[in-house]
Amino acid sequence: MATQTNLTEEWLAAEHGARSFSIAGGWGSADGVVASPTVDPGWFARTRTGANTSALPVVLLAPQWPGLEDSVPVALADDALAVGLLRAGVRVARLRAVNFAGSPDVGMWIDAIVDALQSVSSDAGGVGLAGTWVAGTACALAAARREDLQLLVCVGAPSAEIMSRRTPENEDDPMWTSSITLQLIEQLADLAPLEAVGVFSRPAFFVQGAADELLSAAHLEAWRAALAVTGRAGDGVEIGFTDAFFRGVDAAGAIDMHGEEGRSLMADAVATWVARTVTPASAARRVR
Repeated sequence: MATQTNLTEEWLAAEHGARSFSIAGGWGSADGVVASPTVDPGWFARTRTGANTSALPVVLLAPQWPGLEDSVPVALADDALAVGLLRAGVRVARLRAVNFAGSPDVGMWIDAIVDALQSVSSDAGGVGLAGTWVAGTACALAAARREDLQLLVCVGAPSAEIMSRRTPENEDDPMWTSSITLQLIEQLADLAPLEAVGVFSRPAFFVQGAADELLSAAHLEAWRAALAVTGRAGDGVEIGFTDAFFRGVDAAGAIDMHGEEGRSLMADAVATWVARTVTPASAARRVR
């Protein structure tokens, strides 16, 4: 059983005193921070309380699209993912605010993610990319533009190609035109993230809640199958009795809006996988 902790408070503690950075491009501008882990991972340099963290890999937590319907549970999932990465012993870069130049489009969003990666990778001992919900889908597209990514983590990320499918049962649903998320998904689907995720070879990890009506197991299977087609493998895990945002779901389908257990399990899964992936032994195996 995962330890019950306030994951948001844990992230805020790590964020305190973190290094700030700013980026700008044709898409707009953004400010962010790079937080270091509080626990010495052993083989990497020192903690943020020591003198040297430059040898630590840095993983960018991709920013969400503005105005999503589920912004609160998504933000909590982002906090949990950030904590999981920190517990793995890597630094975490996170944008505090993204100011788009005019009305944003998907291309501008992807450009912002790629530019943020470039900014934080200049002094890093390796760089990775992670995201939850639709930002996780966007990560698959951004990853196709960075061959040097050390790892990719997509948490609760829908396959846009699957979610955007119109069927006789759903084609008249007013959500197609009223939902910001579904409109975004259709735009992402046009860019073929399932193809993009396999452009370069790198360790990839997909985490999904196992009890969500919208995000079925078909999404997790689609990501892994897309990698398998290219001869590459992707690791995946489902967190039982949780929804797309890793909130607990009981046998009757009721969602626990405030519990931390599901998000704690997700954070633990990410921490375990990332720690195993970025060790010197794992790097040596990839070289061979």
